[in-house]
This record gives sequence, C-alpha cells and structure tokens, in this order.
Amino acid sequence: MLKALWFQIHWLLGITAGIVLAVVGVTGGMLSFEHEILRALNPGVMTVESRPGGPLPPAALLDRIRAEVPERTVTALTVHADPESAARVTLAPIPGGSGGPRGETRYVNPYDGTLLGPVKGQDFFRLTMQIHRWLAAGDIGKHIVGASTIALIVLSLSGLYLRWPRRPLQWRSWFHLNLNRGGRNLLWELHSVIGTWVLPFYLLASLTGLYWSYDWYRNALFDITGTPRPAQQGPRPAAAAPGQAAPAASGQRPAAEAAAQTSNPDAMRPAAPRGQGGQGTQGGQAAAGGGRNAGTPLDIVRLWSLFEHEVGAFNTATLRLPQGNQPLTIIYLPPNPAHERANNTLVIDPSGTVRQHRRFDDLPLGQHLMGSIFPLHAGSYFGLPGLLLMMIASLLMPLFAVTGWMLYLDRRKKKAQVRRAAAEGAGLAAQDGAPILVAFASQTGTAERLAWTTASALQAAGTSARVASLATLTPEALARETRIFFIVSTFGEGEAPDAARSFARAFFRASIRLDHLKFALLSLGDRTYGHFCGFGRELDGALRQKGAQPLFEAVEMDAEDAAALTTWQARLARITGRAVQGDWTGPSFGAWKLVERHCLNPGSAGLPTFHVVLEPMGRALPGWEAGDIAQIRPRNDPARVSNALAALSLDPTAPVAAGGEAMALEGVALRGALPGQVPDGITAQGLADLIRPLPERDYSIASIPQDGRLEILVRQTRAPDGSFGVGSGWLTAYAPLGSEIELRIKPNPAFHAPPAERALLLIGNGTGLAGLRAHLKARIHAGSDRNWLIFGERNRAHDFYFGEELSGWVASGGIARLDLAFSRDQDERIYVQHRLAAARDEVKAWVMEGASIFVCGSIAGMAGAVDETLRAILGADELDRLAAEGRYRRDVY
Repeated sequence: MLKALWFQIHWLLGITAGIVLAVVGVTGGMLSFEHEILRALNPGVMTVESRPGGPLPPAALLDRIRAEVPERTVTALTVHADPESAARVTLAPIPGGSGGPRGETRYVNPYDGTLLGPVKGQDFFRLTMQIHRWLAAGDIGKHIVGASTIALIVLSLSGLYLRWPRRPLQWRSWFHLNLNRGGRNLLWELHSVIGTWVLPFYLLASLTGLYWSYDWYRNALFDITGTPRPAQQGPRPAAAAPGQAAPAASGQRPAAEAAAQTSNPDAMRPAAPRGQGGQGTQGGQAAAGGGRNAGTPLDIVRLWSLFEHEVGAFNTATLRLPQGNQPLTIIYLPPNPAHERANNTLVIDPSGTVRQHRRFDDLPLGQHLMGSIFPLHAGSYFGLPGLLLMMIASLLMPLFAVTGWMLYLDRRKKKAQVRRAAAEGAGLAAQDGAPILVAFASQTGTAERLAWTTASALQAAGTSARVASLATLTPEALARETRIFFIVSTFGEGEAPDAARSFARAFFRASIRLDHLKFALLSLGDRTYGHFCGFGRELDGALRQKGAQPLFEAVEMDAEDAAALTTWQARLARITGRAVQGDWTGPSFGAWKLVERHCLNPGSAGLPTFHVVLEPMGRALPGWEAGDIAQIRPRNDPARVSNALAALSLDPTAPVAAGGEAMALEGVALRGALPGQVPDGITAQGLADLIRPLPERDYSIASIPQDGRLEILVRQTRAPDGSFGVGSGWLTAYAPLGSEIELRIKPNPAFHAPPAERALLLIGNGTGLAGLRAHLKARIHAGSDRNWLIFGERNRAHDFYFGEELSGWVASGGIARLDLAFSRDQDERIYVQHRLAAARDEVKAWVMEGASIFVCGSIAGMAGAVDETLRAILGADELDRLAAEGRYRRDVY
C-alpha cells in the first residue's frame, strides 16, 4: 500500500515538474563551463598577449584607468597572476546612465590600462542563467523552479525507495545497465538505472539550489551552520533577480557566501564578476578613496606591497577601494584554492596595519560549507571531475522526463486495453434471453484464450455472453444455466486440466438432470497422446447422459488446427445468424535470430541438452511473463530434403503454390512433413499438395524480458532410425547460428506466477528447469526470496543445468532452499518425488503458510509421481482445492 502511494506521487511529480526540471537541468549544464567558453570566444578582451616586464602594478593601472575615464569613479579592481588574463575594473554608476544600480564592469589590458571591448556571448549566457534560475519569468518562474526543485528531492528519494532491492549490497542490481532490452523494459532500464547513477548529483544540486529559492531555507542553513546572516547590500541587481541557483562558473559571489568567510562589512559586497564585460551589474557606491576627488587618497603602492609581503603568491586579487579613511579590503584566491569560491580576505588600515586576515581554509566547517554553496551546486567543489559529472547529470535530466512520460503513456495504454478487453468480455444486456455461459478448462492458456475470443465474437454478433472457469463452477451452478459453450482441453492421457479436476470429479458423480440445458463443445487435444480429447469426450458423454442437448456435434481440435477453428466459427455463425469475428489464431509468428547455442551436459549418459538463445530480428524485444511459452515452427534437415527431391527428380527451385503463397518447392518441403510414398512421375505442384505443415513445437521460456533475450532449453530426441526429432533437430543441429527462426510467444496464464508475497515451491526435472528458472529470475528480480526448488536429473557432474547460477542464488538468499535429486549418482535411484516425500513436514508447513506449488517437466514419470506424492502428503481434496485456487499449477509435456 505504501509503495503504491509513493509510486503515484512519483509519477505525478514526474509528469508535472519533470518538464521544468528538464529545462533547468539543460541550462545548468550549459552554464558549467561558461567562463571557459567566453574566454575562448573573446581573445583580446578576456585574454591579452603577455609583454616583457609584466603587467602594471595596481596603483599604476588605476592611474591609467582614471586617465582614460576621468569622469567615472573606480570602486574595485581585479588583477590576475596569469600574465595572459585581462584585469577587470568596476566603475560606479552614473545617475541616469547605463550600467545598472551597481555600476559597470569592464575588462582592462593590465599592461597599459586600455579599456577593452564588450564580451561576445555574454547575452546568451545571461539569458540561459535567467531561464535556469527563474525560467526568465520573474517571481512566478522563481516559485515554479523552487517548487520543482523540492519535487526533484521527492522524486530522487521516492525513486530510490521504489527500486530498493531485497539484497541492496549486490551492486549489479543497482548499477548494471542492460541496453539489450527493448520496449518498455529498455525505458525502465534507462529511467531507473541511470537515475541511480545520477541520484547523488541531483540531491546535491537540489539541496543547494534551494539556497537561492527561498529565504526561509537560506536562513535555516545559516542558523544550522552557525554562520552570521548577511546584511542586505543595496538594491538587487537585475542579473541576480530571484531564482533558483547562482550563475554557473561566472565568478559571482553572493553577499551571503562572502559573509560566511569574513565579518568585515566591505567584504560582504560581491566580488567583481568573472566572465562579464560591457555593462556589468556588480559595482557599488563611489568611494572617496577610489575617485579623483578623494580627500586623502590611499597609498595603493604601499598597501599593495604589504599585501604581497603578507600573502606571497596569489591567483586573483580584488581590491575594494573604500570611502575616506576606511581600510582597504583585498579578496584574493590563493594559488591552489579548494575551489573557485575559496576566497581569503585581507583588510589593511591606511596606516599599513593588517586589521584582519581571514583564510577560507581556517573557517569552521559550517561557514566553510556556506562559503561553498555554489561550488557544491555546480560540482566544482570536487574539482574538474565533479564539474564534469554534474554537467553530465544536468544534461541527462530530459532523459527522465522523456522516459517517465513514455512509461506513463504506455501504462495508460495498457490500462485502456485491459478496460476494453474487460468491456468486450463483460456480459452485455441480453438481446435474445439469458447470456450464454462460455466455460473453459485450460492447462496452458489456449482454451481460456479461445473462450474469451468466443465470448467476444458472440457479443459482436449480438448475443450476450459471459466467461467462467470450470474451476469456479459446481454441478448445481450448471443446472441453473440454459446455454453453455464448453471449451476444454485434455491434460496428459485423458485427464481434466489441473484447475478443473475438482469440478470434473464432482460433476461426473452428481445425480442431476440437465434436460433444459443446451450446450456446445470445443475440445482441445493432442493426437500424439493415446486418449485424444479424452476429457472433452468424457464431458460430452456425461452431459448427454444427464439430459443436456447438444446444439451440434462436438468439435475436436488437434493442437491449434485451423480447420477445426473454422468449423467452430461456422457453428457459432449458425447459432447467432451472423458471421463471427475475432482473433482466433493468437499471436503471429515473427523472425528471430539464433544467436547462441551450447550443450549443457557434455559427457552425460542422457541425450544432449542445449541452451538456445534467440533475439528478435528488426524489432524490439517483446514482453512476456514467466511461465509463457515459445512456439517455434521447425524445419526439416536440408540434406534430407535435398536427397528426397533428387530421388524424385524434382527441381528444388520449381515454383509452387502452398498455403495461398507462391514459393520454391524446396521451401515447402523444408517446412512440411514429406509423404512416405508418392506416385511415380509426380510433379512439383503435386508433391507440394501432399505436404502438410510440420506441427509447431512448444518450449518453456527460460528467461525474462529483463535479460534482453529469449532463452529455451532443448533436449535432442532421436527416432528409431537415429534421425533427430523435428523440433530438436532444427534448433540444435540443422539451423546454423545467425539463421532465422520462426517463433511466437504464447501467453500461458495457467502457469503464471503467484503474487510476489506468496512463497513458491518449484518442482521439476530435466528441461523442465526452463520454466522454473524464469520464475526464479522474475521473483528474485522483484525481491521475492521465499523460493524452494526441487530439481532432478541423472548425474550432478554432467546434468546440473545452470548449477553455478542456482548455487549463487542460494548463497545470495534468492533461493531459500534447494533440494537436488541426481538419480544415477548412487546405487538407489532417487528422483524428485523422493526428495518431496522426505520433506513432507516442510511441504505441509509451506502450504499452510500460503505457498503455491509449480511443477514443470516430463509428464511421463515425474509429473504423475509428484502428483501422487503431493496427494499422499496433503490429501487429494486439498490438492484439488489448491489447483482450483491456482496454487497448484503444472506445465508438463
């Protein structure tokens, strides 16, 4: 509940304040190297050519400046130790003139006192700063930026909370970025992982940025750090209008920062701006000591000599020329300052006495931090690497606005799809009596999908319908219905699907009459099993025996036989009187690339098992859930096809028509079952007409979308003549790496995961580990670690698939318990059912605590033995109840 609340807050702030933060971030990043960019753009203004003999001393330089602008009062002069840097002079404002209330700053040639031209690019950076600080919209913009800055703090902390993993000490879960993912998964990866990278920078920038946004925040910082609050120094300059942050790399030092470094009132005046020329904004009132009408001019020569003696080397020095007989204040940077704002202050009386020498490095911690607000904000507090990283983080801000909006819109789209699906499947007002009940019993999800498609088709044709699982129905409930369309699959050798077993047992035993009931039946099966459509046929017989009347003969479908589906649709059309529509074939096949394949059990006594990895071709990775199925269209051995066509003297490239398409005969033969006997002299088209498509092969998906690829496990099978099985042969032997594989993902809701908070007991053998591995990956990724795996194979030395991965999950806590059954490692054969029986008390305890049980693997032997063992441990009724509730699920083959 709390997490859901913070998620709502996170996305609400993200889609609102995120746009403002993107603008503030980009402009802040642009300002990171403002001074360096302006210096490069303004040779001859901000830089000068060095001359023999060095720059003029400050006193001589002041005389030259006063001679050039005799009508102006000089209030400050900044000189550099760098011989190629221009000096700066601040001239007091002229009443009614230009320059603003604090005067004008100009660059000066330190070798001859010549005033230099305006700075190119300054207006651009001034506008960028205004946008950065208050969206160039005055007080309204100031409040918007300030509120957005607070939102950034909430977004950062809530984002951290929302993606906090169960094992926070595993660095990969925090910082590993997987760019192989696609679609929504890639958006989430970019948003969450890169967001974790930059989170410290955003917190630092926002916590310091509020210093310029709110007086209450700034005053609180002064009080907390024990720094005296500064006095207000005259009118606020236009370029320092209310905003969120100080100018990046501009060299300005707000009065509040200066106050953190010195208690001298003159030192509270901001230093002359670095990187500004032309009409500046940082001057002060005209000082008698700096003007041409001063009563008692300061002896700058002597005072400068004292400064050099007291300080020695320096980087920059700003002389604040005082009024009357006030002391001279020199604010200077040492040669290797902690950062560009680590100014020291030297105050010298006119008599030559050093009144005060405040060094930045000697300040108490609180004042040190307050004097470093802007370097902390810009990242330069940590040197050039910090400045670069903060700039990159700032420029990345739009990434989170864009990905956040895309994730939000994708979520809205999916919710809309769910609402539409629910509306289509919901019972509409009956137009011809009571709605038809479409009841399904599904093991892999196909029957459920066809049930919903059937209901939607009926409603589109004007006949209301509703859908229900047989697991939720009782014989008495059926007796209250007048029309039921049953869509049921058969599990294994004639059994009902797991979820419907309790219903089947009760219904077959029930002594009820259904003379009033009319029904239709679509029965799904697999002809490779002996009892084809066994449950469907048993249900049909029981319904007739109890008096129910069939609307038409049952339709039996082998796998997803298109002809059977067409027959079912025709029967529906006959009942409704209209043609029925709908997506009856499920997801379409797409092209996937075989990118990796390796044998997991070399040297095994069993058949080789391969780990097969595929990636989509020409599109993003689609989504799926743990438990879903990869259905593949296999192809024949190309050598066998070539030999067969050669034996019939047929040209492989001969054009033929098959399935409504024109293609070469060889293409048809690769995709279809070659007939055993053919008439002599058969033509290419005649052979194509005899070839039936190879049946699709289903494989449990062994990965999750976050892996960035689709993985399956394939065990090779062999025919009596030694040839490979169709599906395993194509995937493990015939298809070369890099080749195209026809594949589609089939949702398998009957094997989807339980809620994350529910414990999960996973039981499987052989390649059944594929589906169980996907569930483990998904749950561990989500932070659910109440997982118990029981896995069996032949020999530990050869058949412990993904052994290192599983052992690593045990060590990290992702798997709470791992039981292994390697049947051939001891004289007595031990299988998973034996491990299960040995842990009967623990199994009972887990089930009583609400655990679900998932079984994946071979139906012959393992699945039946595990089912019998669970019945012995829990009781048959309890196991059927678990199946009906969806807590006992099987994906077996």
